[in-house]
Amino acid sequence: MISRALQRLDAAIAAAGEAASAACLRAERAGLLARMGDIDGAKAVLGELRAQQARVAQPSLAAWLSLVDGLIEHFDSVGAQARERIARAHALATAARDRPLLALSAAWLASMDYANGDLPGVARHVAEALQEAAHDHHAARSRASVVVAQSYHWGGRLDLAQPWYQRAREHASADGDEATLSSLMANRAWVIGEQLRLASILGEDGHAPDSNALRQALIGAESTANYDQHVGKSSLRWWLPMLRAQLLLAKGRDAEALAMFDVHMPVALEEGLAYMSPVLYADLAWCRVRLGHKEAALVDARVAEAGFSAECEPEDRAGAHGRLAQVFEALGLAQEAHSHAAQAATHLQALRAQQLQLVGLLDAALAQVPGLPVRAVR
Repeated sequence: MISRALQRLDAAIAAAGEAASAACLRAERAGLLARMGDIDGAKAVLGELRAQQARVAQPSLAAWLSLVDGLIEHFDSVGAQARERIARAHALATAARDRPLLALSAAWLASMDYANGDLPGVARHVAEALQEAAHDHHAARSRASVVVAQSYHWGGRLDLAQPWYQRAREHASADGDEATLSSLMANRAWVIGEQLRLASILGEDGHAPDSNALRQALIGAESTANYDQHVGKSSLRWWLPMLRAQLLLAKGRDAEALAMFDVHMPVALEEGLAYMSPVLYADLAWCRVRLGHKEAALVDARVAEAGFSAECEPEDRAGAHGRLAQVFEALGLAQEAHSHAAQAATHLQALRAQQLQLVGLLDAALAQVPGLPVRAVR
């Protein structure tokens, strides 16, 4: 399938009357290639544009190149320097007084802030992106809307997230941006999957997660994978197999889950999910316990314990410790199970506080953006 966004950019590049304008459009096209997973293609264009930069009198080009550099870093390996490079693009766009690029870089900064757990940054940068973007600047508005939607959803307010999911879909569709449509589907499936997974482990309400909700979440993850294959998107492709493995485990389809972990987990850890190794190894250990592989389960549980680092967020810590409590209980190690259960409860409390904080920050920030419907911020 040929991307409508790529077709639009190719036509704009061909029609560009100035070398400077064409260079910025080519940079935008390289950013789309990175988001679709064509990292080599994006790097090749970036190299050509850097060589051309000295001959092009366009202050915005440096900002575009920095933004593309950050997108390549993020979509290639979720690199730690992605946010720094996008922040530089934001500063250069501000200096160049390029409002469209300022809005777009602010939207991507919000996305990086969400990934890094910078909750005030999420609220500040989505509000800036929405305030600076023209009503038909679909690229900036779709990305900002994705971030608002997943943030409200993660915060437990699906009612507030729904209008933003719809806005994101409308803007991405208007732009022909299949990469953002895929991101929208993937992020929604991920949030739902994580919520159901935590419920299956910690059972705050005393009940197992709804089996129909688990089935729908699994369908969502599989649909996203099918959509990516249809549109030729391969970036961050290791997320979805891990989500599907975790959902299969929550549904009790242990052998299928183990097969997915065995095939996809090494690549996922290598290409961007290393920070989640305690979560994944704890789930793998539980999968082995349920299949009767107790010695292997203990080995994986010890790897999970050793994998905790400063990068682990309360959500990941709560889920990993909760799962390890189940594993050690099943292995007859009651004292260790009790210790992990206590840690899970502590981190779950921290997670709930974070979720409330993010919802409050978003409400306050979006209330300052002119033109937003009142229902979007209540």
